Amino acid sequence: MKAGFSDQTSQDFLTSMVDSINQHRAKHGAPPVQLDQTLVDYAKSRAEHIAEKGALVHDGTEGYGENLYTSSSSRPVQGPATAASDAWYSEIKFYDYETFASKDPKEAIGHFTQLVWNGSTKIGAGRVCGTADNTWHDTYIAVNFSPAGNMTGAYKENVLPPTG
Repeated sequence: MKAGFSDQTSQDFLTSMVDSINQHRAKHGAPPVQLDQTLVDYAKSRAEHIAEKGALVHDGTEGYGENLYTSSSSRPVQGPATAASDAWYSEIKFYDYETFASKDPKEAIGHFTQLVWNGSTKIGAGRVCGTADNTWHDTYIAVNFSPAGNMTGAYKENVLPPTG
């Protein structure tokens, strides 16, 4: 792992991530996801990987869906699960339920669609925190989904409009 960084994937973080993701999924009639230890271990390795790279790169995801998040602070804080899931969910404003694409081609929607993807049933999450330069305190979060979402031709039945 990158010098100055450490695994901060606590049980509280995992519980908060599952609860937050399931709250967003419930708005779209998607079934709740369950935490899977194999995916947790994998997501931890992915969080370490993106911290090492210093970038949110989706390389080598082994067929899992993946949402990544990073934050920086001048104080030594651990980025919360809800900050990540809320950021991913905020992409809803760009999603077009008729074309199953972004309303603005320059705006991402893949984090949102994976988050609420009906067919995904299990997740794992990992979080690493630290500082590379003794100035900024960085948090890197990875969440992996199984089965993976964002499959061409399957958006209509997997990304439903909010119910209320």
